[in-house]
Amino acid sequence: MSNSDKYPVLMRLMHWTVGLLILGIIGAGWYMVGLEDNVSYKYDIYHLHKSFGVLVIFLLFARLVIRWASTIPKLPDSMPTYQKKLGTLVHWLLYLFMFLVPVSGYLMSDAAGRKVPLFNLVMPSFLDKNPELAGRLHDIHVIIPYVLLGIVVLHILATIKHRYFDKPEHDVLHRML
Repeated sequence: MSNSDKYPVLMRLMHWTVGLLILGIIGAGWYMVGLEDNVSYKYDIYHLHKSFGVLVIFLLFARLVIRWASTIPKLPDSMPTYQKKLGTLVHWLLYLFMFLVPVSGYLMSDAAGRKVPLFNLVMPSFLDKNPELAGRLHDIHVIIPYVLLGIVVLHILATIKHRYFDKPEHDVLHRML
């Protein structure tokens, strides 16, 4: 395996960083909504959840710029075309939902009239207070992380399939390590 078979180091770093951040943010979201309102640190978790969500939005933009500026290793010629196309579709769906989840949360908070933090900074407001819109965005923000996680599971299962059940040259995991 040569270095030309691997993604550039910065892309690999962004892949694992954003992936772990998103999984952590989703886990924190599930945890914080299950806490009683009188738990002293509940809203500290909300602050961190929102801050890391905003950070993910910025990292996704950086990740897309890096992707477009980088040479992407070619998939093996022996890999069936349908698998290549399906893999491309799954990757773009991952990008779409990695963006939609934090943006829906940002807009939900904004429409609810709550400030959106980026740690010690306050992000700009884009929406007027609108409880009805905030409710709709809340519903979206609660549902789409499950869609994202489903796509992540497909991504991981495909990686396992290629690594352990296909031809050795189809092992795509090595490209991200």
